[in-house]
Amino acid sequence: MAVEFYELDQKVHQRLAVRSQTPEQHQQWYGKASQIAEYVSSWGMVRFWALSRSQVARGGRNAENQDGEGGENYFAWKVAREILCDLVGNDLNIQENLITDVFHQRFYNLSFNQQVLLTDLLLEIAETIQFWSVRLKEALDEQRPL
Repeated sequence: MAVEFYELDQKVHQRLAVRSQTPEQHQQWYGKASQIAEYVSSWGMVRFWALSRSQVARGGRNAENQDGEGGENYFAWKVAREILCDLVGNDLNIQENLITDVFHQRFYNLSFNQQVLLTDLLLEIAETIQFWSVRLKEALDEQRPL
């Protein structure tokens, strides 16, 4: 379960770049990207999980295809959840598509050390997302490739 920094940077950059092709596209999620670490520190993993899944509406439809406010706000949160699961999913039996109730049960069945590890890893992912979201914004603002 060892994570190299360059591997984490690569995973985050690749996933964020998908929704950063234009300044308008980037702006849809950029504001919420910097709030992940603070939210996890204040409110915890289970509430993070619930918000990171807010892009998916009932019935499996993507919230961005519905009227008004929606999933694009929490795109970076979804990326954080996906990367976390990529890194620890097999070891801790946590998959990105778990509903919040199931995640809640699995999280609290982990040992204290595993809970801390998972939370610390998510905080590192959040910091990496914040770094790359700012870099992508700067590149888009200057209209040059990153």
